[in-house]
Parts: sequence; structure tokens; C-alpha cells
Amino acid sequence: MSIAKVYGNALYELASEINEEDKIKAEFAELVDVFAANSAFVNLLSNPRISKSERLQIFDDVIKSEGKSYLHSLIKILIEERKVGLLGEIFDGYVDRYYEDKNILPVKVVSAVELREDQIAKLTSRITNLTGKKVIISNKVDKSIIGGFRIEYDGHLIDASILYRFKNLEQVLKNADYSQSEV
Repeated sequence: MSIAKVYGNALYELASEINEEDKIKAEFAELVDVFAANSAFVNLLSNPRISKSERLQIFDDVIKSEGKSYLHSLIKILIEERKVGLLGEIFDGYVDRYYEDKNILPVKVVSAVELREDQIAKLTSRITNLTGKKVIISNKVDKSIIGGFRIEYDGHLIDASILYRFKNLEQVLKNADYSQSEV
């Protein structure tokens, strides 16, 4: 297990002990977005030429928090260890554990066009019936698949795209035996 996953799981355990999993998840998502949009800030908080106390003070000055939360304590540990760059991976570990604990299945649907609400509802219902979990669908548009869709969840891949069918046809044609022709 990676260090980021360990940190994510540990934060989730602490959050669940005080019944603040949702609150910390939302706060964590916001901070990850802020850090992702400001790579210079992450570099500053990881700079070995700046003392730990100065880096911590910079964080406190920029990110105002009411009280002390487990999330802010974790980030301060990361600042001290100059591992703030792991924040996104730690968030992924936290969310994975959150989904596991709440019996939620994230599903990625790649389609050539944006799915309509009724299509998303139908897919959600079918996958829920198949897995017995609450399903959260994220739809990504990728025009290169031409038509159809690709569904990815829990290590499964269902590819019903036209691109996939073309690639299969291409393989069949490449592997065909043309030495004997039928008349």
C-alpha cells in the first residue's frame, strides 16, 4: 500500500470516528482544487530552503481555518515532511475508502456525446441492480470513440463503442487467410 493510501485511510478513520466523513471530504476536495490550481504554492510549501516554521506559517496565513481539523493537521505534517505534492493521491485514497465504507460505486462512462439524464438514470439503475451498490456516474465525452460508449467500474470494462468494433474488424481482416479465395 502506498504512503498516500495509508494517509488517506488514516484520515478517513479519524473522520469517521467523529462522524465528519462528508464534511472533511468536501473540505478536502476544495483544498485539492486550490493546490492543483496553484502549483507554485505547492512548490513553496515544499521548498527545503524555507524553514518548517516559515512554511507552516505561510500555510496558516493563506489557508484560514476555523479551529483545528484533522485535515489541516495532515497537511501540516505533509508540509513538515515536504510531501505536499502527495495531496491529490491522499485525497484519492480517502475517497476510495469513503466509497467503500458507504457502499458507493463510481462509474466512468465515456461516450461520443454527452449522455442525457434519462440515459444516465437507466445506466445507474442497471448497474445498481447488477452490483447492489449506490452508483455515481461521471460522463466524459470523447469524440474519438465515434459512437456508443465505454463503461469502466471496479476493474470492469464494457466497451460498446464503434471505435472498438472497428478495431476488432481490423484485427479480423489482418488475421484472415487470403491464400485461398472462394468463388
